[in-house]
Amino acid sequence: MYLFLKLLLLLPAIQLLCAYTTENECMFQDTCERCLSTHINCSWCTDKSYNVRYRCLTRELLLAHGCGVDNIYENEPEMHTLKDAALKDYEDNDERAIQVQPQRIFLKLVKSNTQRVKLSYRPARNNPLDLYVLMDLTWTMRDDKETLVKLGAELSETLGTLTDNFRLGFGSFADKPAMPMIMPDLSSNPCASEHEVCEPTYGYRHHLALTSDVSSFVKSVNESRITGNLDNLEGGLDALMQVIVCPAEIGWKDEARRMVILVTDGFMHFAGDGLLAGITQPNNKQCNLSKTGEYLGTLTYDYPSLEEIYRELLRRKINVIFAVTAGVVSTYHELSGLMKEISNVEILSTDSSNILELIKRSYESFIKRAQFTDNSPSFIKLAYETDCGGQYDRLRQRNYCNNVQMGTQVDFYVNITLIDFPKDGVYTHKIRIEESSLTEYLEIELEIQKPCPCNEESVPDDEYGRFQCTENGYLQCGMCQCDEGWTGTFCSCSTQGTNTTTNEAIEMSCREPNLDNKAELNPVCWNRGECDCGTCLCLPGFMGPYCECLECDVNCDPDRADCICGKCVCKYGWSGTRCNCKESFDGCIGPTGEICSARGSCLCGTCECYDSYRGNFCEIDSETENKLCTFYEPCVTCLIEQKLGTAVCQNISEICSSQNENERFTYAFITEEIDSDVRCLARIENQHGIKCDHFFTYQSLGQSENYLLIQANQCEPVNKVAFIGFISVATFLLGFLIILLAWMCIKAKDAREYARFEENQRNSVLMESPIYKDPITRYEVPKVLKQSNSNPFLD
Repeated sequence: MYLFLKLLLLLPAIQLLCAYTTENECMFQDTCERCLSTHINCSWCTDKSYNVRYRCLTRELLLAHGCGVDNIYENEPEMHTLKDAALKDYEDNDERAIQVQPQRIFLKLVKSNTQRVKLSYRPARNNPLDLYVLMDLTWTMRDDKETLVKLGAELSETLGTLTDNFRLGFGSFADKPAMPMIMPDLSSNPCASEHEVCEPTYGYRHHLALTSDVSSFVKSVNESRITGNLDNLEGGLDALMQVIVCPAEIGWKDEARRMVILVTDGFMHFAGDGLLAGITQPNNKQCNLSKTGEYLGTLTYDYPSLEEIYRELLRRKINVIFAVTAGVVSTYHELSGLMKEISNVEILSTDSSNILELIKRSYESFIKRAQFTDNSPSFIKLAYETDCGGQYDRLRQRNYCNNVQMGTQVDFYVNITLIDFPKDGVYTHKIRIEESSLTEYLEIELEIQKPCPCNEESVPDDEYGRFQCTENGYLQCGMCQCDEGWTGTFCSCSTQGTNTTTNEAIEMSCREPNLDNKAELNPVCWNRGECDCGTCLCLPGFMGPYCECLECDVNCDPDRADCICGKCVCKYGWSGTRCNCKESFDGCIGPTGEICSARGSCLCGTCECYDSYRGNFCEIDSETENKLCTFYEPCVTCLIEQKLGTAVCQNISEICSSQNENERFTYAFITEEIDSDVRCLARIENQHGIKCDHFFTYQSLGQSENYLLIQANQCEPVNKVAFIGFISVATFLLGFLIILLAWMCIKAKDAREYARFEENQRNSVLMESPIYKDPITRYEVPKVLKQSNSNPFLD
């Protein structure tokens, strides 16, 4: 009778198994929670009159098998957009720009199901900018302050190229006015050692709240005074913390892009350094400014840590630019690398003359980067995908994009998955997806579908319910609650004499151990069969103790192979993917006697070459020499020497035969060039002592069928007499030609110079003063007198 009832229950199940596909993962889940978590289309039937073995099926199958509509629990994910204002740039008549779309959505999540949300971002043109200049005003920065005052007019022009809607603020810092940061005797004038008078040392001073009046900014910088400290470590982080946590005093706008440019030439004090001055109380991350803007906590609280600064910058949506001199830039690069999404480092010139360029470049780098973060709890996973506005040819898993141009829309696809149910039983949450530098965000109102909220009262004596549970338990919410001594999905497994006293223990014996990750469990029977009291009953097409293997192909002949986990493992003497090849290597052994030149494997008498090798015997490699060329070369050399009559090989029959056969190679000599993909070279010295190149190719069909085609070249010696005569005549003619050309060039140059001289003579004008008198007197003897005195003996 018991066997008949079991067969009766199994009859509808057998019909379902015949129609099973690998996509149907529902039917083997034995609890409502596991059922709904397996697949989005899985549904659970709690109807007591339902007489099919499997209660976890699709809604359509449950209805088809008689489950009542009101007794079906199913996954019901939802998504509604609550606020979806279009992206727009900033306009003067608007309150703010819109750079993130949509702004609010509602999601109902189902465990293990992923909901996909499209999030669009576009950097707005002319968006408000709040820029706070935080400057080191110690002694070494005195020139930099003056430079900033001189650049006041240009500052307005530079910021105007970025946005028309900007505001400026100003503050300065030095260090804690305590030993060893200062010398006590120089506290009133820390610049006395430089023979100058300056302001007493202070920690941080807020001079000007954010304003659109550039002249007020220049005036505030000009009126600030230089101070000094003892060491080269400054209290910049103290000052930066106050700038961040004092929004009312600084005047930060919610809709503005907020930036702080920290200008210094020194290093920074970090948390713990206050101990040197006896200051041990941790930084309280609260605003401690007086009405005049003086930092009151400088001698009370320690410097903040970098992690505290980073968290506050993220929370307040503030970007920071470290404008530092070249001597300390490497340190600040390391510091910025710990918070790279909200910080940047620029090299400051010695007098800060390039500060406007740094502000412009940093602003553009911030505005071109889009990065989204969220506050999702641990049991909800958010994964981001984007192509960064067409920068990539496919979606990539990342939550940020670089080089986003102004006005370009970038779409992020956020995949939201409920990994597990919340432990605290809270099923409604709010998640914010925020852009790291803006106050805009997408708010997700989240509802989690509860795991099978069945409130059915148990009826242990219900006859049909006990029948469903093999008379060893009763049915409640579609699940068998077993009597003592029984367990299993249908209470059909006895716990006597075994350690498997629970359904979970039975399932563990049906799960294949996960050797890669022991914390992660593999599916029961790999969702390819049913766990029956710790043993997997596999569906058709699967095999193995956990149904982990496919059944072997019908072409796997049992006489030639063994079926091992879905693969045909060939028996001795057989090979091939279907084990239909006799293991014979005759067709794979080349003339060298090697199987596939030891560069491949022989499959069914044909060489299957390894990567980078080719040829009938895998003899060809692009990086090393051809094995058959090397093998044939001694034979070809011998044949060519024999043809040219330079030598006679004594063992030509031995050389010109295959490795394991005595048959000689068949060969032929040709005079034309060899036209073949494979050309081998044999270099031979002829009777004239000249090394001559001879090319040949081969065709090999096995060890006993080898063909050689040889191109034998005649390399005649050079006629030395004719060669020397030709060189001599050519040298003489070339020398004569060079001399003739040089002579012609000289003649032409002389002619040009003489013509230029004559031209200058014609154009010359004699310029003499009319009162000029030549100091040289010239006298010429009269001709008559010369003739009369020509003979001194005549008188």
